[in-house]
Amino acid sequence: MLDQITIPLRPVLLFAIVLARVGGLVTFAPFWSHDAIQPRVRAFLAFVLALCVAPIVIPHLPSPPMDPIAFTLIIARELLIGCALGIVGQMVMNGLQVAAEVITFQLGLSLASTIDPATRARTTALGILAHLLGLMVLLAADGHHWFLIATVRSFNIAAPAMPRVTPQLAEMLIRLSADSLAIGIALAAPVFIALLLVEFALAIAGRVAPQLQILMLSFPIKIAVGLWVIGATLYFLPGAVRTAFTAMRANLLRAINAI
Repeated sequence: MLDQITIPLRPVLLFAIVLARVGGLVTFAPFWSHDAIQPRVRAFLAFVLALCVAPIVIPHLPSPPMDPIAFTLIIARELLIGCALGIVGQMVMNGLQVAAEVITFQLGLSLASTIDPATRARTTALGILAHLLGLMVLLAADGHHWFLIATVRSFNIAAPAMPRVTPQLAEMLIRLSADSLAIGIALAAPVFIALLLVEFALAIAGRVAPQLQILMLSFPIKIAVGLWVIGATLYFLPGAVRTAFTAMRANLLRAINAI
């Protein structure tokens, strides 16, 4: 009886294609790729998400090729699409890390590093704060659902096919890197401008009263002003991060069309 049971090959191959795209997303997307999630749990999560997505997209997918080489190339393209979707969101988180590093360096606290218990990497206290703030804003805005919705829609925009190299892909990656740096500089701009004014005021004070120990005074003054500006702008920071994540939704479709 058991030898009469046959498993159709087409649904299995199509599920493998869906699993490859979802697996690439889970590998790089914020929240889904958090280091606190063990690799085995992440793999199981990708499998469960693929099971949820497969009934929606498989009926609309073309039949996969039976050639092993062609099917392997399609799987590679699906992994690339999933990774591209995840990297788009990760660029926003990288922008938050850039902002934290710039602020920490300007405050002179770059040597006061600690171990992030989530990532087990050496970072600063502001870096941990920025990372947690980004995750909270992402979850509050249902951003982790955006990636799943984008993955489902991506099968309508970019159906499984042979991989191709397009100039738009390199242009998109360069633009995303520039946007990540721009997000970091924009978020760090209030502190940067405030510290620039402090430097200007200390320079004038050094000219007016040369007997003042400007070097000794600059460290506590810059730290106090920097922390005060961070506290004053913390109320507006989630809105700025939410705006960055909203712009990320448009970049998700660009990433799909570029592959």
